[in-house]
Amino acid sequence: MKLHPAAARYAAAVALVFGVASARVLVESRAALDEGRSQLARGAVDPGVRALRRAAHLYLPGNPYNADAYDALERFARDQETLGHQDHALLAWRAVRSSALATRWIVIPHRERLDRANRRIARLMALLPPTPEERDTPVARREELHYALLLEDRAPEPAWVLVLGVALALWIGGAFYAARHGWDDADRPRARTLAATGAAVAVGLMLFVAALLRA
Repeated sequence: MKLHPAAARYAAAVALVFGVASARVLVESRAALDEGRSQLARGAVDPGVRALRRAAHLYLPGNPYNADAYDALERFARDQETLGHQDHALLAWRAVRSSALATRWIVIPHRERLDRANRRIARLMALLPPTPEERDTPVARREELHYALLLEDRAPEPAWVLVLGVALALWIGGAFYAARHGWDDADRPRARTLAATGAAVAVGLMLFVAALLRA
C-alpha cells in the first residue's frame, strides 16, 4: 500500500508531534522527580511531595521516571509512618492515590499502588483523633468505613467510553481515508472528499476531548 506524498507528509507530521510530546513528558517527569528528591532531602516535605506527585502524574507507557516517582513517594510514606509522622505519611499516600486516579483511563496503570495507598490512607485516618460522632466507634471499624469511602466507584461511565471509541474511529478513520482517497491519480486534491474527512476528523477530536473530560 503506497501513500500519496502529501499523506505521507501528514503522517510524518503526526508522528513528529507525538514524538515531541512524548519527549516533553519524559523531560518534565525527570525534572519533577529530581526536584522532589532534592526538596525531601532538604526536609521540605510539602514542595517535595508536590514535585513527586507531578512526576507521577506525567504517565507515559515505559516512562521510568514516572515509576521512580511512585517508588519515592511510597518509600517516603513508609519512612514517615515508622517515624510516627502520620501527617507526612498521609500527604505522600494521598499523592500516590491522586496520581494513580489521574492517569486512569479505561484501565488504571498503577492499580496495585492505588490499592496500597487506599489501605494505608484508611489505616492512618482511623488512627487520627476521632470526631465526636466516631468516639464510640472502634478503630478497626473506622478503618473499614474510610476504606469503603476510598473504594467508591468512580470509573469512566460506559456511555462516555463508547463515545470515546466512536471519536477515535472518526478521527483516525477520517485521517486514513483522506490519506488514501483525498487525491486523484493526477495528484489533484478531491475537495469534497477532503472536506468530508476533515469534518469527520474535527468532530472526532471534539468528541474525544469531551469524552475524556466526562468519562
